[in-house]
Amino acid sequence: MFSSLNNSAAHAIAVALLFCCLPRFEFRAEAAPFSGPATLTVAPSNVLAAVAAQYAVISNLSCTVRREASDASGKPIESMSQVDWARGDRMRVHSLKGGGRRVVIDGSKIHIKGSGDSVPAIYKVEDQTPTQFANLRSVPGSPEEMLAPLASLAAMDSDTIAPFARTVAFADTNSGTVSALLSFDSLGRVARIDFTAESADNGNAEAKAAGMSSAYFKAPKEVLPGVWLFQRVEAETSIGGNKVVAVSRFDRFVVNDEMPDAVFDPNCDF
Repeated sequence: MFSSLNNSAAHAIAVALLFCCLPRFEFRAEAAPFSGPATLTVAPSNVLAAVAAQYAVISNLSCTVRREASDASGKPIESMSQVDWARGDRMRVHSLKGGGRRVVIDGSKIHIKGSGDSVPAIYKVEDQTPTQFANLRSVPGSPEEMLAPLASLAAMDSDTIAPFARTVAFADTNSGTVSALLSFDSLGRVARIDFTAESADNGNAEAKAAGMSSAYFKAPKEVLPGVWLFQRVEAETSIGGNKVVAVSRFDRFVVNDEMPDAVFDPNCDF
């Protein structure tokens, strides 16, 4: 699976499929309205930038993240975390269920402490991989993290997968092999992402999608004018040959509220 992408991109997709999150929202601040569904009208090469523009007005947020998954054997995997996120490479994650881990990222260093650790492990933000940067810099509840690996691929219009309003294909720049299909609804919101298997041919979009790993973005919520996050993401993928299904949700979402620097101060947590 994901053989059309390089290893780091495939790993990014797998991680994103399991980590993407969602919400009930509170509103504390307003931003300039988004001009409209540019994702439906811009050239394919500008689609990812149009998606990013929708989320650029979010400066910070906090939420409770819940994830329910199962591995190939059917063993349940459950987690629940409180997440605070802000631009400038800052994030705070407190595990409430499923591990007891705490993570504080203050803009320059990453502090991680497990439930059995006496002191946190510390890493430099600048030393992280592109996959880790995508996780850190993407707005939780948005599809941004999952779209990051597509930036190195060539975008082109595709026949549209019903019932969506537009589908854009992403292909390897050398071989031309389609690696992903990105579909938008009638309001220009990301609705579905499909990642191809090696056996995908040049048939129509519906035929390709039938054999892909997919993520479905459901229950969209307008958190600021023209800015939509998703209250539920359903994802199915394969990691190490094992099928993994995950459902991610957000609750108690607060967007663009005042967020003191102390939230991301490791001295306040450890």
